[in-house]
Amino acid sequence: MEGKDNIIFKEPRKTFMEILKVNNSEVPFANILAFFFRPNENHKLETLFIDALLETKFTNISKNQDEEIAQEIPVYEKKSVKVIVEQKTKNESRIDILIITNTFVICIEFKINHELNNPLDDYKDYVEKEFNEKKKYYLILTPFKKEAVEKAKDYFEKNNEFKQIVLRHFINRVKEKIAENPTTYLRNEKYDYFLDFIQTIENREIRSKRNLFLEKLKKDLGKNIKSQYHKNIDGGFLEIKKENFILKIRFTKEGIQIEKWINKSKQIIYEPNKILQTENLIKTITNN
Repeated sequence: MEGKDNIIFKEPRKTFMEILKVNNSEVPFANILAFFFRPNENHKLETLFIDALLETKFTNISKNQDEEIAQEIPVYEKKSVKVIVEQKTKNESRIDILIITNTFVICIEFKINHELNNPLDDYKDYVEKEFNEKKKYYLILTPFKKEAVEKAKDYFEKNNEFKQIVLRHFINRVKEKIAENPTTYLRNEKYDYFLDFIQTIENREIRSKRNLFLEKLKKDLGKNIKSQYHKNIDGGFLEIKKENFILKIRFTKEGIQIEKWINKSKQIIYEPNKILQTENLIKTITNN
């Protein structure tokens, strides 16, 4: 993993969701999304989130195709929108978010941390029977592209209704639409709700990239070097136990840093560097 990717060296503002420790919990996250999907809430963003979602590129999981543009948004009445979180099906499964309008329905499986192994056939059967006359969109919203496993994998062997959308791509489309018409949204006194939500998603991306880098570094070190990755809200650090001391590899706003710890005394042996050259890091680790 080489080259500049300065996003992971940012020190993002801690959001209200992070303070409450719900930024990694699917139900609170889904409730906030539902709030923004409801056009009559006091965020005053109207149908911005629904329209942006349907305009976001998706991946067809079953056919493993490249991203495509979602279909044109049907005409619908704002006042008809109803958003339900954890809608029960006939088999007692729960659809994470269900958006119902007078012309179409959006069924969303929201998957932040867990594997994609849900009973998608049950969700589909419920929506098809309850809203037979309406156009239907089946979406899986994830922080990054996920492969289906177990029940969901079996489903995609024969079906292709559910499309996968990356959460960050969806939020980028929201921001693009705001940029296209800023005076409509930026004067809203409730806009801080939205900004905090957006910041939470951007923070997740930063920490995810930090995690991926340190996990890859741990793997590249091999089994001969005893290491342990400690996660925390600042990106965590990779701890490497040597014979008489400990090395810690962590992120700072200036870049990657390696610290040598002996009896609680710290010595920086690799100055912060924003060029992520794994080979140089491994050489420093093995030579100390």
